[in-house]
Amino acid sequence: MPADGAATVPIRLGKMPRLSTLASLPLTLLILALLVLASGLGGAYWHYRQVISGREQELEQSLVEAARRQQVLEGMIDRLTRSRRLAQIVVTHQKTGPAGLPTETTLLMVELGADEEPVARHCFTIPGHIAFFDGLVVKFDHDAVATAHPMRGQTVVLLRRVYSDLLAPKDGLPIDAVGEVPAAYAGPERPLDFEKKLWERFWDLCNDPVLATEYGVRVAQGEAVYKPMKPGVLYELTVDADGGLNLMTRPLPEAVGEVLAAVGEK
Repeated sequence: MPADGAATVPIRLGKMPRLSTLASLPLTLLILALLVLASGLGGAYWHYRQVISGREQELEQSLVEAARRQQVLEGMIDRLTRSRRLAQIVVTHQKTGPAGLPTETTLLMVELGADEEPVARHCFTIPGHIAFFDGLVVKFDHDAVATAHPMRGQTVVLLRRVYSDLLAPKDGLPIDAVGEVPAAYAGPERPLDFEKKLWERFWDLCNDPVLATEYGVRVAQGEAVYKPMKPGVLYELTVDADGGLNLMTRPLPEAVGEVLAAVGEK
């Protein structure tokens, strides 16, 4: 008992945590923090992969669409720039005068159909040697040609007549009858009714813009191509799908040359 007689009050201390428990708290918190961080990183990575996967699909679809557009564009360019053979021509006989200049030329013309098979044959004798090939030409709208429209997908030509520098056009030798469907186009692959109306109304189409628009015609006009003609050469009349007439010069196939030589000897 204390000397001054005061009562002694006992002091009770609360139960103190064990040192091992205190020591484990930081580790537990660290583990929880790591778990939370890992979960967050996993979620972020999953979201990242979803975004990347979506972008990859969009990119793949864009590439497929770009390839399709390129294919369509290449097809349109091909259709706009291709040519078709209308006829092949050779000189079967040529007379020359005292000065050595040709005075008369005989031509064999073979008209070709859409499959480039012969559909008609003509033989012409013209004075001189510069031959003019006259045609009626119908050119359609560019879009119709580019998209291969079934009726207006290419320029069409009616080969009208042949004349020369010494033979007036009005006296030219006829090839296809004006107003009728040319043999080269009178096939089952093209609508015959449209062709008939086209050639029956050709001169109206030339001068009536409203009618031309109704038919999808860009240009309707007469065209003539010409060259000096000589033996031993193959000439080809061609038409550009989106253009007009051409007179091309090709090497004469050996077999054709032999046939012509044999005919000339008879």
